[in-house]
Order: sequence, then structure tokens, then C-alpha cells
Amino acid sequence: MQIILHAGNAKSSAFEALKEVKLGHIESYRKNYQTAKSELVLAEKAHAVLLRDLANANRMKDVDLLLVHAEGHLSSTDIAVQLIGEIGEILKWKGELENA
Repeated sequence: MQIILHAGNAKSSAFEALKEVKLGHIESYRKNYQTAKSELVLAEKAHAVLLRDLANANRMKDVDLLLVHAEGHLSSTDIAVQLIGEIGEILKWKGELENA
């Protein structure tokens, strides 16, 4: 399922970005964080397409365990990516203050 694939990629890239910013590797942080955001957008688009297809086929009652799992994965990934972005900005700011 594309939702799980892209959400997993987003979460992995986000945590890689966090690791890089903690090491002071700002450019690598930016690259990984941008990848995380891009993958999250792909996951959200896949989710929207799936829901639209289910609605158009009048199959909303056919929601299964895999979709519920995918939505949980997507939600937790969205939160992780947002928080890691904020933590990254704080750590970059902290590094700038220490180097000033």
C-alpha cells in the first residue's frame, strides 16, 4: 500500500535528519528533512486517492484493517516529521548561538 510505503520513507528520513542536525551536519539535515516532507506529501496524496476511490464506489463501509493501520502510520509520521522539523530548527539556532 502506497500510504505505508511513503509514510515509512518519510519517518525514516525525518529521523535521519534529526541524527544529522544533532551532529551539526546542517546541509545533510536539510536534505533528509526535505525528503521526509516530500514523502509525507506522497503518502497524503495516496491516502486522498484511496478515500476518493472508496467514496466514488460507495464502498466506505469496506474500510479494512490495512487501511486503519495505514492511517495510523500516516498520522504518527506526520507528527514525527513536524516535531523533528521544529527540533532541527532549535538545534540549528543553538549551534549558531554557540558559534557566535
